[in-house]
Amino acid sequence: MKTVLSLIGATALVSGSVFAGSQEIILQRAREIRNQNNVQQGIAAPTQPAQPATAPATSASPTPIQRSLAKLRADLEGIKPNAPATANQKQQILLDLMAVAQGANKPSQPVAANLANSLAALFAEKPLPNKDCGRMLSDLAAVLNPARIPPAQMRAIYADIQAIFQANGMDRKEAVKIVDQVKAVGAETQKPAA
Repeated sequence: MKTVLSLIGATALVSGSVFAGSQEIILQRAREIRNQNNVQQGIAAPTQPAQPATAPATSASPTPIQRSLAKLRADLEGIKPNAPATANQKQQILLDLMAVAQGANKPSQPVAANLANSLAALFAEKPLPNKDCGRMLSDLAAVLNPARIPPAQMRAIYADIQAIFQANGMDRKEAVKIVDQVKAVGAETQKPAA
């Protein structure tokens, strides 16, 4: 009798944990869909601060990060759709990513190269629309320069990048792969200074 009761109890615990695991997966997918809808509706990315009520009257010259992002954007948009990116284009995107990182911690060359190659392949297959490209680049700038970005906001940035790619037709598995590469870059740029 004790054996039967213990088997019933063990079965209930195992099935409860299976349901809890599937519930978490369902919640994760719901968050992903919400994030994709936010991208499609143009809701601000987690890295974009709320717009001030009054804009400053002076026009400032672009910062080094802004210039590097503009160069990265131009190089990504310079990749011809439906044609593989050249080795020179991939190298230039790598250099652009490294230039965007202005903090004390820069990503290592191999980690940044993986991301550069994936971005080049993505833009060769199907470039992002202008607004989504800008949003993705803003997110990348935050990952490459994470000073004073709390972990919760960094997770939101990673989710936003994934949502941008998925909202533009990328398979979830591929979007997750690129976000994992972005996370690897973020892990290196967030290291405490030695």
